[in-house]
Amino acid sequence: MEKIRFGIIGCGLISDWHAKAIGQIPNAVLVGVADINKASADAVAQKYNILSFRTVEELLESDNIDTVCICTPSGLHVQLAVKAADAGKHIVIEKPMAITTEQCDQIIAAVERNHVKAAVVSQFRFSEAVKELKKAIATGILGKIVMGSIYMKYYRSYEYYNKNSWKGTWKMDGGGALMNQGIHGIDMLQYVMGKVKSVSALTRTLVHKIEVEDTACAVVEYESGSIGIIQGTTSVYPGFPRRLEVNGEKGSIVVEEDAIVEWVVEGETLPEHITLQRAENVGSSDPANISVEGHIRQLADMTDAILKNRRPMVDIYEGRKAVEIIEAIYESSRTGKTIYLK
Repeated sequence: MEKIRFGIIGCGLISDWHAKAIGQIPNAVLVGVADINKASADAVAQKYNILSFRTVEELLESDNIDTVCICTPSGLHVQLAVKAADAGKHIVIEKPMAITTEQCDQIIAAVERNHVKAAVVSQFRFSEAVKELKKAIATGILGKIVMGSIYMKYYRSYEYYNKNSWKGTWKMDGGGALMNQGIHGIDMLQYVMGKVKSVSALTRTLVHKIEVEDTACAVVEYESGSIGIIQGTTSVYPGFPRRLEVNGEKGSIVVEEDAIVEWVVEGETLPEHITLQRAENVGSSDPANISVEGHIRQLADMTDAILKNRRPMVDIYEGRKAVEIIEAIYESSRTGKTIYLK
């Protein structure tokens, strides 16, 4: 069986999810890691019995690496993704793809000129709950869609921001409750609801001593004519599961994290294949409390995309969309104006 050979750049918390996921995919293998902190790379290499490259450049120059997972602070994504593409490597970029749409476009240009494949981590798109919600909207069982909203009332402690100097900064985080924690929910929202037409928003820093927002609220209008709400925080104790609500003239569906918690359609009983359940592995107060299953599904999709020469499900063009929405929300709050997306 042909195996796609992976390397990981950046050996912080999220790299463990990538390493575990790659280990669960039959036609993928993790070869090695690199980090600016060699001790961190050595520790991960020892844990998974793989190579610890001396530098990022050494990893990118290796003929034994086909695909690179970029798991560094967000502000470094653009330079590393461009380097990886120029080295002829396929790329998996942790969220966000980059911290501005301008940086996203630099990555897109590098991927296109080097004819490599690139995916942006948005693992919740692969959950059965989101798949069922998207299918329900597409089949029209909810009737005309009236509202689509996402509520991400998360909590992060003072220690969360203080233990890493890059967290909560514009330069390296690119934003706060929306760009870091909320981008998964915003991606899911636009994925099921379709293109966002405009946003009108307020973002504030109300609790934490950080540069970026810890509390945000936006009114959203979609190209379809539907409207909705985006809420995101790291300031609300104790933190609550992310809640995606879609409401139509004939029914409503609510997804919490990766579980369907409400499914009500006029004149119909709950479909036999749908099970209502509470969300598990909730990262609303602890970023480490998430399942590896989503990463397994997304990295398996990327592996299959390389082997079959197709686009990955969440490619760079998809990954750019959530960044564009968040950028518009920040501009709306800064200017006090409704921002219309291009």
